[in-house]
Amino acid sequence: MVNPITKTVRLAGRASNIEDAITTVLGRAAQTVEQVVTFRVVEIGGTVDAAGVPTGYEVTVDVTFTVRPGEESA
Repeated sequence: MVNPITKTVRLAGRASNIEDAITTVLGRAAQTVEQVVTFRVVEIGGTVDAAGVPTGYEVTVDVTFTVRPGEESA
């Protein structure tokens, strides 16, 4: 049995809370690649209002997926 090859891409997304931002990134990734196997949050940032209250969050996520046979060079 051949061990699978994986590829990792770095993606970013925004939402009103951190969990939704991560879910947004993973949902979009799942629309364009198959067999997403893991993710890792690399960075969390966001915007604040004049009072310093968070108004939105942005996450940068490494998304790893399995490469189909014959696509290793993609």
